[in-house]
Amino acid sequence: MKTDSFFHRFFREFLEAFFTLIGEEEQKAKHYEFTSVEVKEQSFRFDGVVQPASREDRLYFFEAQFKHEDDFYLRFFGEVAVFLRQKKPENLWRAVVLFPTEAFDPGIHPHYQEFFESGRICRLYLTGIPEERLEKFPLNLLRIIIDSDEKVLASAEKIIRQLPEQVPDARTQEVIVDLLINLLLSKLPQMSRKEIEKMFEPLLSDVKKSRFYQEVAEEVAQELTPKIAQELTPKIAQELTPKIAQESKYEIAKAMLKKNFTIELIAEITGLPQDEIRALSQQMTDGKQ
Repeated sequence: MKTDSFFHRFFREFLEAFFTLIGEEEQKAKHYEFTSVEVKEQSFRFDGVVQPASREDRLYFFEAQFKHEDDFYLRFFGEVAVFLRQKKPENLWRAVVLFPTEAFDPGIHPHYQEFFESGRICRLYLTGIPEERLEKFPLNLLRIIIDSDEKVLASAEKIIRQLPEQVPDARTQEVIVDLLINLLLSKLPQMSRKEIEKMFEPLLSDVKKSRFYQEVAEEVAQELTPKIAQELTPKIAQELTPKIAQESKYEIAKAMLKKNFTIELIAEITGLPQDEIRALSQQMTDGKQ
């Protein structure tokens, strides 16, 4: 049964019935007008929706609000309502909004006061994040956002310098460097990507070298016994070779020769003289004949 037109006319004619229905004084109707207002849904995209795998866990909406917007909460909770209506999630939800500073927060909106009081919405400010959290990866990248232009390059240098030690995984390093450069481009629009990369070229070179060695280690480890493979990877990550046992060096060299790595690279990674590696290569060749 379609009732839209009925209720529209009913409440337009008998507005006092609306207030009686919701348990309020019908005399209030004198101060109101019942109208039909068309609201067109516009396309929008959340900054992030953290969706749980389980029905019992909470669903999170995330929004980073880095501009002044007096009606922010009206827009944001409107978008949440549209999402809930269309997606019909079974999970309870919570909203998380990140502001650069408290000054960007328009404050508790009276239409959604209960959400603020109940903790349904969590408001965070970058300048309020504890200092010890900003010292560790990956949250230290957020420092680039809140630092002054004078400090931002020093912060970026510190992050890159600490990267090989604090983030041993090569692919994660690559992601962090790319995010860092993009942040710097946004923070310092007068600089190009090429200029930024050139500025940090020595440090980035060390990161790339460490990443390359780790990738070599992972590839070569497939040819080694588990014991030697386990020994190889941490040594690579530590700039490599001197403490690797002599017999392990020869096993690593053989595995690299099988994969056609250059004599120079094998020498750099294993610490073996190039003449010994050439002799080892010749022995392996003779053994195949």
